[in-house]
Amino acid sequence: MNTYINNLLFTYLPHISFAIFWFGLITRLILANKTVQAQSTQLLADKRVKIGSNLFHVGIIMVFFGHLTLFLPEELYHLVMTTETKRIIALILGSVFGTMAIVGMVILVTRRFYSPRINYNSNFHDHFILLLLLVEAGLGMSAIAGTATTSIEQYAALGRWAQAVITFQPDAGALLAGHSIQYKIHIVTGMLIFMIFPYTKLMHMLVYPFAYFFRSGYQLVRRRR
Repeated sequence: MNTYINNLLFTYLPHISFAIFWFGLITRLILANKTVQAQSTQLLADKRVKIGSNLFHVGIIMVFFGHLTLFLPEELYHLVMTTETKRIIALILGSVFGTMAIVGMVILVTRRFYSPRINYNSNFHDHFILLLLLVEAGLGMSAIAGTATTSIEQYAALGRWAQAVITFQPDAGALLAGHSIQYKIHIVTGMLIFMIFPYTKLMHMLVYPFAYFFRSGYQLVRRRR
């Protein structure tokens, strides 16, 4: 890949995506916080939605947290494991949860497009974000296959790149110059999702009412006249 394009995509674009993410997050919470909702169609659901939704949410959340391990410095995780051990764990868990997310999304996408009631109550954003996440998950599974066959140095370079980005290193993109196109497309697509995140229904992930997990049950009663 051309050095200029590589530098643009993997040194500057991450910071641009972070800036757009935080701007969108802050402005939406302040100016349009009542629009932050999942716009659930479960009232129109069939039996497939529960399976698809659970697979998708568990899979995608675990994959997200797995990606956060890229920001762990080698000196820190070397206290308990080697880079090769970390790669094996990433391959196993990434395969399991990535497959869960893809299966869940296929169920949800099929339901969204082919159920007349759901399709009628859906808009462009509903279709677009699901398809974009499905493409990203597919690219991620392709990257897993590449991780299994590439050198340990190339795998470690992914972590060094992530750490170079968050520490504002001017040559961060050079760390990915030798990586395959599948990694690069996966990363760029991920940054695109990061940029549009605050402007989509995905925002409900950040304001999920966790208190519901801890409240006691209740029963609605009607007073007799």
